[in-house]
Order: sequence, then structure tokens, then C-alpha cells
Amino acid sequence: MPSRHAGLALALVVLVSAALAGLTAWLRAPGGGEEAGADEPATLPGETPEEAEARRAREHAAMLDRDWPRHGLVTRTQLNVRAEPNPDSLVIGWLRVGAHVRARGTPTPGPDCASGWIEIHPRGHVCTGSGLEIGDAPPEAGREMAPDLTSALPYHYYFVTEPQTPEWFQLPSREDQRNAVAHTTRYLELLNGGEPRRAERLRAGGLADEPGPPREVARFLDHGFFVASNGVEVRSRRRFVRTVRGMYIKEASLEERTGHSFHGVELGPEGEAAALPVAWAIRAARPLVTSTRADGTLRVTDDEAHEAIERLARVEWLRRERLGDQSYHVVRLPDGSERHVRDWFLAVAEAREPPAGVGEEEPWVHVDLSSQTLVVYRGPTPIYATLVSSGVEGHDTPEGEFTIHRKFVSDTMADPGSDLGDDRYRIEDVPWTQYFEGSIALHGAFWHAQYGIVHSHGCVNLSPADARWVFLHTWPEIPEGWHGVSTERGTGFTGSRVVVTR
Repeated sequence: MPSRHAGLALALVVLVSAALAGLTAWLRAPGGGEEAGADEPATLPGETPEEAEARRAREHAAMLDRDWPRHGLVTRTQLNVRAEPNPDSLVIGWLRVGAHVRARGTPTPGPDCASGWIEIHPRGHVCTGSGLEIGDAPPEAGREMAPDLTSALPYHYYFVTEPQTPEWFQLPSREDQRNAVAHTTRYLELLNGGEPRRAERLRAGGLADEPGPPREVARFLDHGFFVASNGVEVRSRRRFVRTVRGMYIKEASLEERTGHSFHGVELGPEGEAAALPVAWAIRAARPLVTSTRADGTLRVTDDEAHEAIERLARVEWLRRERLGDQSYHVVRLPDGSERHVRDWFLAVAEAREPPAGVGEEEPWVHVDLSSQTLVVYRGPTPIYATLVSSGVEGHDTPEGEFTIHRKFVSDTMADPGSDLGDDRYRIEDVPWTQYFEGSIALHGAFWHAQYGIVHSHGCVNLSPADARWVFLHTWPEIPEGWHGVSTERGTGFTGSRVVVTR
């Protein structure tokens, strides 16, 4: 495994310890993954916050060893966690290959599970025969497959640069690759030559004396698709990206995408900003000066004494003003001077009253489509603000009050479209995905940096760092080792509210 992944296992161990130590009251509220015990004091008399975190981590580890003494390693791509030990029971969550979960008891055979169902922490049951290895000691291998929860992106992401790129079940030989190239070349000749039906028959191995697809190829990926990876492997000096599903793609056919570094601001006494409003330039903005012409009319011109404000830069926003028939923002520049900026050059995140019934410590999210901003609140208090990209016309983001109904560390999104037009896309393992209305979600977007401007197919796109922050500060909390949870009735998890307005 390359050196860029060498520290992943250690990082994940550090993450788990930090996450356990840093559990706060809102994580223990309805929707959190922890057991009862929320009434424990956050800090005992005489403890520093650091000592309290360390104590809670020790107590949590002791609880796991006492109440959930067994260890499970997920060996298949994705497993369902069910409310009861029954294949027809409600799915409450999902596990991903490489995950380590705690369990208790002995696997009990049941319907469609001769290997036995076992209960996992903090709730739910998994059929061990579906891809969960149970032991009495922590697994020695497999953690390198798990997502990196400490980083802005949980995996490495790659853009497919070549048409019909083969994805292999295993590391291919050179002969395998030559056969795949011959098949792909012929397939594209037929497809681009106006013979799509013959191309599909070729792909199905149905044309006599024509090179059908090698059986070692799992599928062929279109140019422009994205794949997620947790490693790179080498065979005969040829490098292949290993996908999170255990397949292999030639590295030379891919370009890595790391996403933009933009992120919002934490609010409060210790945050980057004290409170709302918070503003950013969503286009390079030239400060303006006003003057009065000889006839008494108002003149607004560029201020040549100041540089343009860079896109995505934060600005000190003061107020809005009407000059003639136009609306402007008034901002304070770094030298202390006040200047005007045209209305459509800035996005301003402003405070909003919480929805009815929101608890004092309950996290919720407000998305403002008119300003393309998002604010996370805890009760009535805003705690984070940033820019987003919502749906373009024809793919409008729905307005209203919703609840996060499914939440995943990553989830694949695709639209095959009706033809080979620009609307076709496939992005594997979109990071930090929180569905709040059907297939519409809050999620990270590493493939563009148009934050503050509409851009999506209906979802609310955030920068990778922002998406992770929001993911970690909303309900439901993802239990340790899980990849996703559902908040449907009966799952035991509660989702945060998402309010979308214009």
C-alpha cells in the first residue's frame, strides 16, 4: 500500500478515541448512537475538560469490553443492520467492508441465516453469513479498507478520463489488458459508427468472430464518472487503483480529485466569527465609491484605490442600502473604510428563528436558496455558517421543512440519463451524504467549487470540509463502525430538521 495510506489505521484509532472522548450532550440526545447515561455530568468537580474527555473515553471502552465483548469484521461490500434477527425486519443501518463493530452473544440461527444472527453495538442484528466475521479479539486486518473519518474526504476520489475504462475483478495480466483494449476499441467503433445495437451485442458477447468482453472485467466505466478508492496496488510495475468495492482500475486512466479547500466559519465566542450575519464574495467584487454629478444625480463607480475582493473571500458586512433603483451591500474593507458592493456579488448568511418545537440543544439546518447559504443551529443559536450550491433551474431544490431520513458516510449517486448528453453522471461514494427529501441530500461536492452559486441536480452541495462538519454536528449520530443509518420509525434514530427557504 502506498505511503499516503500508511497512517490510515493509526489515524482511525486516534479518531475513535477522540470521538468517544468528545461526546457532548447533543450526541447523547435522541438520535445519538449511545446508550442511556446522558444524565452524567460533563465534568466532575476538579476535572479539566481534557481530564473529563479522557475519563469518558476510559468509561466507554470499559463498557464495550463488559457489555459488548465480541468483535466483528465486515468482509463484504455492504451489509444491512436489521432491527430484529429476521431478514424481513426493518433495516436500521448499514455496514461497509473493513469496518470493525462490537457485538455480544453467540450467533443464533434463524430465518435465511443458518450461520446465525448476532446483536451489534449499539443496537440491531446482522446475519454473520452475509459477511461479518465474529471473534473474541480485535481483527488484525481490514481497517485499511475503512473510510478516513478524520479528513475532509473519507476516500480518495478519481475522475475517469478515458471512454469505456475497464474495472477489473482482480489485478489483470498484460494479456488481460490487451484483450480489453481490443474489445473496447471495437465497441467504440460500432457505437460511434451509428451501430449502437451491434455495439451492445458485442458487449454481451453475441457477435461471432468479434472480441467479446474479457470475463475478468466487472464493468466498463464511461468518461466523466467518478470512483472512490482506499488504496493503490502494483502488478508487474503497473499501478492500479483499488476501489472501495475491491475492484481495480488502471491508474493512468484516472485523475485524482481532492476538492476545493473552501470552508465556512464556526460561530460563537471561540469561533471565527462572533455571530451572524456572515458574508462572502461569490464573484470577484470591485469596491464602489459614490459621488454626486453636477445635475444632482448619484454616480457609482469602481474604487480604483482598492483591489477587487476575491471570490470566496469573507467580507465584513455592515448593511444593505438602496441607491437609486439598485440594491447594494455596504462592507468595511481591511483599512477600515466603508464601500458599496453590487448586490449579486455577495452572499450573506443571516439569522432565522428556529422551527416550532426545536429543543434548546437540538441541532437543525437552515438552507437559504436566495443567498445560497447554510447555517447550522443548536436550538436558537447559530453555530456554523457557509456557502452551498443548490439545484439549477429544472432541478430545483425543494422548499419546506424536512427531516434527515438517511445518513451515510458515503453513498453512490448516478443518473444514467436518456442519452449520452451532459446530464449523465455517476459519482461513487459521494461523501457525507444526508438525505432529507427523497433522493435530495446535503452532501460534499469535490468535483466543483461553485459554492454560493446554483450548480446541482437538486441536492445541496457543500465543500468537503463543510459537508463533514455538518455531518458530524447533526442527528443522527453514526455509531462506531457503521457506514449509515435510517431514521424511519422503529429504527431508534432521530434525524435533524432541515429548513429550506427562499
